[in-house]
Amino acid sequence: MDRMQRSRIARNGTGWEGVEREGYVPGVATNVVRHTLVGGRKDAPGDPGPSSEVRYFEVPPGAVTRLEKHGHEHFVIVGAGVGLAVVGEQVFEVRQHDVVYVGPFEPHQFVNRGSEPFGFFCIVAAARDFSQPLAPDELAKLAASPAGAVIDPDGAPPPRAAVRAAR
Repeated sequence: MDRMQRSRIARNGTGWEGVEREGYVPGVATNVVRHTLVGGRKDAPGDPGPSSEVRYFEVPPGAVTRLEKHGHEHFVIVGAGVGLAVVGEQVFEVRQHDVVYVGPFEPHQFVNRGSEPFGFFCIVAAARDFSQPLAPDELAKLAASPAGAVIDPDGAPPPRAAVRAAR
């Protein structure tokens, strides 16, 4: 039975029963680990399966998630540790049970500057667009804001759209 049909997915020592540890881009090594707990990406809202996807990201000490934007909104609930959430030009310290909302096309990145793993649940629509890199002018604006002291544009593999464009 796959994760779309199970009513419960139990946590184990390194993740969740029956859930693979993944990176951002299949086949690309990354420090950040993704666990897709419920659902999965769909091409269209009417495709079979849950309408939402629930993922858990583990960010090791000193690592960051991808600096990106996309047309879909998402909701983040911190599950473990303490991290920094960059949302637009703002930086927030976040900790277990804090909730972060990222609106459409808001640049965002999550940073672990601590000594313990930082983990968070991310809830998105299953049918959604792909992440996009920031344009040079967006990156310059962000770098000149308070977020500029925190962001790491090269800290994680680029979005799939950027990988495809580079080929």
